[in-house]
Amino acid sequence: MVCRLLIPFLVLSSSVLAAQTKEQVLHHLNQLLVTTVMDDLFTPPVAARIYTYPNIAFYECIRHEDPALLPLAGKLNGLAPPPPEKKVACDYFIAACIAFSLTGESLVGSEYKIKDWREVFLDSLKKITEPGLLSASFEYGNKVAGAITAWYKKDHYSETRAMMRYVASGKPGKWQPTPVDFAPGLEPHWKSIRPMTLKTAGQFSPAKKLSYSMAKQSLFYKNVMEVYETGKKSDSLKKAIAYYWDDNPNISVEQGHFNYFIHKISPAGHWIMLTRQVCIDKEIPVTRSSQAYTLAAISMFDGFISCWHEKYTTELIRPVTVINRYIDEKWEPLIQTPPFPEFTSGHAVISSAAATVLTALFGDNYSFTDNTEVPFGIPARTFPSFLTASEECAWSRVYGGIHYPETARISIEQGIKIGRYVLQTCLPSPGKLK
Repeated sequence: MVCRLLIPFLVLSSSVLAAQTKEQVLHHLNQLLVTTVMDDLFTPPVAARIYTYPNIAFYECIRHEDPALLPLAGKLNGLAPPPPEKKVACDYFIAACIAFSLTGESLVGSEYKIKDWREVFLDSLKKITEPGLLSASFEYGNKVAGAITAWYKKDHYSETRAMMRYVASGKPGKWQPTPVDFAPGLEPHWKSIRPMTLKTAGQFSPAKKLSYSMAKQSLFYKNVMEVYETGKKSDSLKKAIAYYWDDNPNISVEQGHFNYFIHKISPAGHWIMLTRQVCIDKEIPVTRSSQAYTLAAISMFDGFISCWHEKYTTELIRPVTVINRYIDEKWEPLIQTPPFPEFTSGHAVISSAAATVLTALFGDNYSFTDNTEVPFGIPARTFPSFLTASEECAWSRVYGGIHYPETARISIEQGIKIGRYVLQTCLPSPGKLK
């Protein structure tokens, strides 16, 4: 049985869509994409990939409306210059929406959801847009989508679908499948995906590692005991934080002989929705909102590649395996352990990367209330800054019993470095959005 907890979104009629601002349409597109990805049950790294390409497609069209926004060709690995602009009049917002929807539709499983949106969108324009302009705009958006699609088809994703499954070695300190599903390692070949900005998947491999050792004076053993004691003495605040940032897209629940799954938002989806909230709250124009979505998505795309490179290079064992084997066979983590090696933390890396990007765009003292988890029955949380939110996300994995404290510290640094590199590559002179 599958239980889907969906983020509600408005099913738009052509009249309602025609009344929306450009900004509202972009925000709705991202919300629709997040909902579709969640319902299609993509893994967290794959979800981040799906969020990135459609936003790049939108950006490469809408940037023509803002001279300060430069093309990403030559900055992102393998991205060729966009198709030349039409000599006839073109509405770049219409083109951007077409490019986003066509690119997104090609990446998801429930493509009809995005196709249906596009049909309603075009229907809303027929009554208010000159046919020649609408045709030229659609054509340009289609060309951009085609260029982005041809580009993403060379990022090695298809090849990874045919690669062999990960086989745990059984060596001391190496990762083993964990309860409750004891599933095989997830996306073991993700380090083979072409990054957006990184020169190599291991470019930001942490110099400092957390090395396995059960010697009682070792750093690793002390980390194990800290996770164990935290789980036994966890207070209500730490539990709330762990549940808030869980963002497990497919939680397996066992109740006697009854098993079911709960579908929730992924870590990258959480930060896409957070970006949406900020852009709405600050009334950011559509061009700069597109920039925010795009750079945040790129940072998380590269964050997952960097993190997964480290996971399947280090192959560090999870706390639940060590604790059950050597300390307390009945101990359980507060939240479900995901099926892949421990070091580094995906949540911490991609959240720190996205927070670094958003801080550069919106400032380091922007206070906000994140209500992303409200549809899942979890109260909103308020933060004084993006980096504070990302730090809480990193430590939530320790509170949940699935990561070691030292891993959280190292992963935060790794993510910040990736975010800074994305900014350096794509936004040479970052400034706050006005």
